[in-house]
Amino acid sequence: MTKVLKAGALWLAITIIVWLITIWHWQNNAHDASTGEIVGQLFVLPVALTAFLLLVLWGVKRLRAQAAAPVVPATKAAEGAPTVASVHAVSDEAQRALSAWVLAEAVTLAAGNDAGAAWAGLQSHTVRPELDSELQDVDGLPIFTSRVADLDVRDWLDAHAELMQEPALSEPVLRGLALLEAPLHQMLDAVSALAPSGVMAAASGAESSTGEGASGTAMKAHLSGVAAPVNKAQVQARSALAPQLTVRLLLPAQWATSERDTAVEWVRSQCGALLDWAEAHQAKGLRWLTEAVERPEGFWDEVDRQIVQWSRDPRPELLLILAVDSAVNEPSVERMQAVGELFTSSHQTGRVPGEAAAGLLLANEHWPLQAEPEVPPVRMWRPVRATRDKSADAAGRVGAAVLGAALQQALALNQADKDRLLVVSDADHRASRTAELFEALQEVVPGVDPMLAVTRVGESCGDMGLARALVPSALACTALRAGEVPDQVAVATHVQSSHERVVVALAPWGAALAST
Repeated sequence: MTKVLKAGALWLAITIIVWLITIWHWQNNAHDASTGEIVGQLFVLPVALTAFLLLVLWGVKRLRAQAAAPVVPATKAAEGAPTVASVHAVSDEAQRALSAWVLAEAVTLAAGNDAGAAWAGLQSHTVRPELDSELQDVDGLPIFTSRVADLDVRDWLDAHAELMQEPALSEPVLRGLALLEAPLHQMLDAVSALAPSGVMAAASGAESSTGEGASGTAMKAHLSGVAAPVNKAQVQARSALAPQLTVRLLLPAQWATSERDTAVEWVRSQCGALLDWAEAHQAKGLRWLTEAVERPEGFWDEVDRQIVQWSRDPRPELLLILAVDSAVNEPSVERMQAVGELFTSSHQTGRVPGEAAAGLLLANEHWPLQAEPEVPPVRMWRPVRATRDKSADAAGRVGAAVLGAALQQALALNQADKDRLLVVSDADHRASRTAELFEALQEVVPGVDPMLAVTRVGESCGDMGLARALVPSALACTALRAGEVPDQVAVATHVQSSHERVVVALAPWGAALAST
């Protein structure tokens, strides 16, 4: 259709030019044109010129395509032997299909204090940002915020005397730790409930298969009063299959270094259950990662690299991710208004300050899962990341091509269709983000109703800062575990950034097994 319109526009332009030149020539020469001249020069000539020009353009395009084509060697490859291109294509496809398991999730939002309550609150469409009685803009007017209700930092601090120190922690840090406490303990309970018995059984099997007559040697050594010799193969097999647990803590980069260190130490002091679990299951160790992340979307680069790394190592591994952020405080509001990002009555394209804490527990594909787990895991594929050329905040129409391509790639992984697709996004009240998401979704999945398929967390909970890196995926996993729609699959989309776009494909336990 586009080619026809372009050809029609070309014909119209040529016709106008021919008519102007011909009529001007006839008038200057006082020429009395005959019927044949009128038909030939005013109608046939524009058509002929258009056809000639289109033929020339087609020929030039063919010549360029032939010049750009790779040179094919004269010798043919052996029949049935895979070519280098096909091997690379298969390898790229396999790399793209790498995934992990989401074993548990937790959130604290204005919509609810746990993932189930938050999802129910979002589906009820009753949660909205409200005027804040404690925060004002530079004009002294109250602003809209999405504050977690019933969170009294002073009462919480009274119950945590270990944080009453000098110098005192700032209000944003204390509020962030109070938000994080519930998801933290939910994640600790989830880890404590895991028993990698399959891993230890595999290690025992590896030990028994290594070293000929190991039991006989040990018995003879015992009878002779000599200690049993250490079999290096057994030690290596046990070490290679020992589970690994990594904790990734995402704290706001705006916090002072000393406050970040104090927050990390407090979180670690709450994680004694992880040490007990690691000791009980002979884990390789407990690793902590606390480096600051500037952008929520940038964290998914880490997740992508981790999933790829997991595919190269047979060791069963867990990744516990915790994130927290709060913009419901005076410093954050002042910073947002200073850069023109605060939602006010005179600047309604700004962002609404929000707050949230979230946690995800990921396991690699080598982690032993029960045939019928009590809490079915959710498969998470490698995130699809893209970058817009034009800022979504720029004036004019916001294109959806970049997000559409990312959605198409993600939906090819979990095999979604219009009747069983759920989209959980961090999109907020801004029309630019909603229009981009809805347009991209309708182009990729024709027939889908975005108003029914899409849940915009940002519309209800505002800008959740660093925590929005996890919130859409966590809520999507909660919805899939609920199983309200048979065989439903989901994508978590991140569109709040002006340029960066992230789409994460998710599928429940049954659908994930069927797609593998």
